[in-house]
Amino acid sequence: MNSYREINAFPTETDELREMVQEAELDISALTRPLQSCDLAKCRGTCCHDGVYVSSEEAAVIRNLDSVDLESVGLTDLPEKRIVYGNWKGLASGPKTATRPAPMKTWVSDYPAHFAETNCIFLLPDARCALQALSMKEGKRPWYYKPLTCWIHPLAFAAGADGKTMLTLHDEENDPHNLPDYDGFVSKTHCGRTCSAEVGKPAFETLRGELEMLGEIGSRDLLSEIVEKI
Repeated sequence: MNSYREINAFPTETDELREMVQEAELDISALTRPLQSCDLAKCRGTCCHDGVYVSSEEAAVIRNLDSVDLESVGLTDLPEKRIVYGNWKGLASGPKTATRPAPMKTWVSDYPAHFAETNCIFLLPDARCALQALSMKEGKRPWYYKPLTCWIHPLAFAAGADGKTMLTLHDEENDPHNLPDYDGFVSKTHCGRTCSAEVGKPAFETLRGELEMLGEIGSRDLLSEIVEKI
């Protein structure tokens, strides 16, 4: 029985993720840089400000979630169109979660100037994710309904120097969204910014939950592998 496919609501995507995790090399340098744990009271879901691009499987699941169930976790003003078509600077396009205006610069003192003042429609008033809240209410894994890109953030899979897939954590120098007119994404979010060792922990410790779930999907003890290579 493929129990790893029951971890979330996206079995086809999880099959693909399993192969990626099994083959991925580990970027030890990136995975040991210091990060602070997420603090929604301070960041107000900054990483969720523009919604998220989703796979066709994720889009279908999210579209079909019962509105009454979502209302039960506090999402009372969900628009009719949950998934929209997005195109970000010609570099990303396809289905993504819709957004709504939000006064992020008022709520977050160090909100990046180049980020839009919007929020994913699934962000609750207290900055929790309604998809995660619903998963937990139903007694499922916390990230059962949550798109992959959301729950692994700030981790990422990228091509290494040898062309092989690498599990990494982009920083201020190699953030793939560093553009002439856009000053990065992951490295500008609170949970992706490099901090001092005095206030943060090595990334693999801060992101223990994400690495454990990836490891479960790919049948690898990623945490032990990282520790062995430090």
